Amino acid sequence: MAAGWKTGFLACFIIVAAACSRGGDDERSMRTSATSFYNTYLKLHPSGIPDKKQHEQFAPILSTALNGLLSDAASAEDSYAKATKGESPPLVEGDLFTSLFEGAESYTVGACTHDGEAASCLVDLAYTDQRDKSKVVWQDRLYLLRDGSKWLVDDIEFLGTWEFMHKGRLKDLLQQVIEEAKDTPAA
Repeated sequence: MAAGWKTGFLACFIIVAAACSRGGDDERSMRTSATSFYNTYLKLHPSGIPDKKQHEQFAPILSTALNGLLSDAASAEDSYAKATKGESPPLVEGDLFTSLFEGAESYTVGACTHDGEAASCLVDLAYTDQRDKSKVVWQDRLYLLRDGSKWLVDDIEFLGTWEFMHKGRLKDLLQQVIEEAKDTPAA
């Protein structure tokens, strides 16, 4: 009887330890994915919708849904530019991937949490205005989806409080760009 109890206890301990270990692995994997995204972002620092070459560099770290929306939004921007004969500003001006028009110059991935196949990480971002050396700091939230053993960026929630910048989420903004371009009369 005592041996059965010990075996059962040992089995429970192994299951709990494996779950905790995976949780730690998930956290590291989420942070690695978030870091990969922001390193790519800082390297490319796209303004507006990423061009084809920039999108190709982001593509491996983005979810299928986000990749599709970025492609559709790029096509919408092209159609809009043709329809307006380039006389109107692009549908998205400034930084697409952060709350601040100028974008970020540095980041720190904060706490990441997950619930099954979805996760999110708070990200501390910063920008220094070169004119007056003032520093702006804020947080955005990065959303991830599990794809096999890795995590892919699926969305960004803009948490900055500036009046004239993106509000809500990146996927919603991209959908608005696509819809707005559809509503523009052809040239």
